Amino acid sequence: MSSVNAQNKSTVTRRSLLQIALASSPLFSSKSTIAAEDKFPIKPIKVMVGFPAGGAIDLVMRAVAIEASKKLGQALMIENRSGASGALAYNALKIASPDGYTIAPVTITAFRAPVLEDVSFDPLQDFHYLAGITDIPFGVVVKEDSPFKTWKDLLAWGRSNPNQMMYGAAAGLGNTSHLFVEEVASKENLKWTPVPFRGTTDCIQALLGGQIIFTVDTIAGTAALVKGGKLRILAVATDARLPSWPQIPTMRELGSAISVNNLWGIAGPKGLDPQVALTLEAAFKFAMEQPSVIAMLQGVEQKPLFTDAKTFKAFAERSVKEQKEVLTKYGFAKK
Repeated sequence: MSSVNAQNKSTVTRRSLLQIALASSPLFSSKSTIAAEDKFPIKPIKVMVGFPAGGAIDLVMRAVAIEASKKLGQALMIENRSGASGALAYNALKIASPDGYTIAPVTITAFRAPVLEDVSFDPLQDFHYLAGITDIPFGVVVKEDSPFKTWKDLLAWGRSNPNQMMYGAAAGLGNTSHLFVEEVASKENLKWTPVPFRGTTDCIQALLGGQIIFTVDTIAGTAALVKGGKLRILAVATDARLPSWPQIPTMRELGSAISVNNLWGIAGPKGLDPQVALTLEAAFKFAMEQPSVIAMLQGVEQKPLFTDAKTFKAFAERSVKEQKEVLTKYGFAKK
């Protein structure tokens, strides 16, 4: 009996040694790693949106998340962390675990922030860019019952009443709508007063309440109210007229050779596993090809502009340089 036990113990010992040897071999280790990577994702992915619910980024991101989740087999959970022009979300993204389970939309605000003030993130060093999604068209918007029926009307009143011309800067000072109006006003030798807001929702509420005269805001964030008869677009800040409103002129046609075309996309924290990054990139590519996303974007005068990770990173590098030049020009760069 003791001989049998001894033989069993010997067999177990040999088996254990074999398992240890296999586990430590490069071949076994490599296969285990690949197997682990193939399982990504095994739980929901958090998407930190640095802007309020109901705004352009939030609306598009929710539509894209639904389709991307079908490709990934796990839900993409939207978490709004609005404030500081997206900086709250960017700060959180920087310190998130680089496992692919925390990502965030990255807009031009990330490239401006380090120029405007001291922030704890570096858009070129702290993020792993995954995919470009679309751009964001902007328009000059007033209340539907505003006495200003055209941009010419608004400009004429602004010339005569410069101290009363208060306009909404939807994402805060130094951001797209503010810089656009500053550029236009500079060419017209005017000084108008920007009123900063946290996002589109707050800005539009102020416009409807009569606290501001007009705003330059996203078509995605204002289209529903325009179609509902609450707001009116006087001009669009795009290179060409919008298909849904072909009667509305561009600012270029009206004499201001300026337009706004802001590509935005998705990033994760620095250090993402390459295979995980490719999985996420493929999911967003799939999402941008789906009819529901295409239809949603068309409804707010946008179109899918999927760009791969390499192209989106190159855009980020170029934008950081361009934004520093523009913000310095208008005196917004930190001292």
